[in-house]
This record gives sequence, C-alpha cells and structure tokens, in this order.
Amino acid sequence: MKPRAPFYITAIIVILLIAGAFYMFVDNFSFLTSTLFLATAIVAILLLLIISALSRLVDAEKFKKLSPEQQQAYLKASKQSYFTWLWNDAFNKKTQETDGEVKVLDHGFDGIKELDNLLPKWYLGLFGITIVYGVVYLIAYSFTDFAHADKEYDAEYAQQLEEIKKHEETTPQATLETTKFDPAKVADGQKVYDAYCVSCHDAGAKGNIGPNQTDDYWINIYQSDEFKNIFDVVWNGSRNNPSMVAFGALEQLKGNQIEAVASYLYDLNQKAKKNADGSAEGKEPQGDIAPWSENAQTELQAATAEGKDVKIGTVAQ
Repeated sequence: MKPRAPFYITAIIVILLIAGAFYMFVDNFSFLTSTLFLATAIVAILLLLIISALSRLVDAEKFKKLSPEQQQAYLKASKQSYFTWLWNDAFNKKTQETDGEVKVLDHGFDGIKELDNLLPKWYLGLFGITIVYGVVYLIAYSFTDFAHADKEYDAEYAQQLEEIKKHEETTPQATLETTKFDPAKVADGQKVYDAYCVSCHDAGAKGNIGPNQTDDYWINIYQSDEFKNIFDVVWNGSRNNPSMVAFGALEQLKGNQIEAVASYLYDLNQKAKKNADGSAEGKEPQGDIAPWSENAQTELQAATAEGKDVKIGTVAQ
C-alpha cells in the first residue's frame, strides 16, 4: 500500500491536461476565459474531490487488513513529504537482484548476463504520458486545424497580406509623376533586379536577351529624363518588344519596387565606364544614343567615325 498523491497535485495535473487538450483544438489561449473551459475545469475538480473521498475510504479499509509491520511502514511513508517519497520510490535501487528474485534471461555474450529488471517508474510514467499525448494529438490533427502546416501557412499568408495592405495605406507607392532617384534604394533595387530582370539583362545589366543597360543607347525612349525613362519602361513595358513585361501595369511589381530597381539601373549606368562612342562593356549597343547623354554629339561623331549608323534618339510621342 502506497501513499496517494495530494489532491492539489492531482488537480494541477488534470487542469494542465485539460488546458493542453483545449489548446490543441483551439490553437491559441483564448479558451482560458471561455465558459466551456471553466465549466470543464470545475466539473473535473468536483469529480476529483469525489474520487479523493472514495479513495480515503478504500485506503482505510485496506489499512485494516495490513500486518502490523506493513502498517508501520505505511505510516512512516505517510509522514514523509510526498515529493521525497516519490523521488525515493522512483530512483531507489531495487533489491530483487540481491535477493535472487530477478529472472536471468537465457541468453548472453562473453560472460555477461542479461537480467529481466523492472523499468524505472519515472520511465514508465513518461512512456504513459507520451501515449496519452499521442492519442490527443491524433484526434486534434484528424478533426481540427491543429498542427496542419497548410492551414498555418494560409493563416500567416493572410496576416502578411493584411500587414502589407496596412503598410501601403500609410506608405504611398511611387508613380511616374512622383518617382525620383534614391541612392538608399539601390541595394533593394538590386534584389528586385536579380529576381525579375537578370535572366534577360544578365548580371550587372550588361545585356543578354535584353539590351545592355549600362551604355548610352536606348531602344525605348519615352521620357526626357533617364531615371524616369527607366521607371516608365519597367512600369509600362516596351512598345517595340512585347517580351519586355509591363511589370507595373500588370501589378507584378509595386511602384516602390520599380523605383528601387530604377535607382539600381540608373546608378549602374552612371558609374559604368563608357567608350568614346557611348558603348560600354557587355552586349553591343542597340537603338539610338539617348538624348539625355551629356556627350550625345561627341558620342554620335565617334560612332559615325566607326561606321555605325546611329542617331540621337527622340522622345516617342
């Protein structure tokens, strides 16, 4: 006969188990103030009180049937702190082996005997807890949204969209009329470029399928300002080549993203080392010399001297 756990310990464990089950089904702690949770906890406490009273009656009857030695041992154990008794009971060494009560299994190796020792109680307790938790988890996973990665992703994605919406309400997007070069956005612009533009214009915007962005030649000239022309082409695409997507008009990129990538391309173009005719390292020039080039006339003369049929471009109407 062993001392029973104090009522308050059993109550705490039961309340925690109930709370854990509710959390699995609700997936947040809002249930703590719900009527259902509080009612369940109260009913559980009442049942524990009834079980505790019945257990005391059962223990009293069992105590009468014990031998005097067993009664003394029980009373001695009852006087100890429950946690002290629990520790000793869980970790004290067993005496079966010294008493010759442990069964020796009929196999071994190199003179080593394998004994059929009992598993520690703390180990068996943890094993039981994992089984109970596994059953509750399986039920929660099967009939609720608890621990579903796809449901959690959808919820987080919806939350992110809401946060983006709120951010955009307080942070206006750049337009062709309001945009301007911002050196602080060059690094972010490179990230946008690497995600959307590098496959056609190559690393460093030196040209691949698409034209070189670091020279003074342009196929699409819609603005009299270089930076705004970059913004215009990225937003509206190319009127001359449908392969150049209208990222802004099709809402694939936001205005601030286009302003950032335009800042990156403008910064590259301004820092690029250019030849006398306005060409630069990378793909050969395409289109006409940009009207905003500071040395447009000099570049035109140098290109003509090399036998290139080029002209200074004009803004398309």
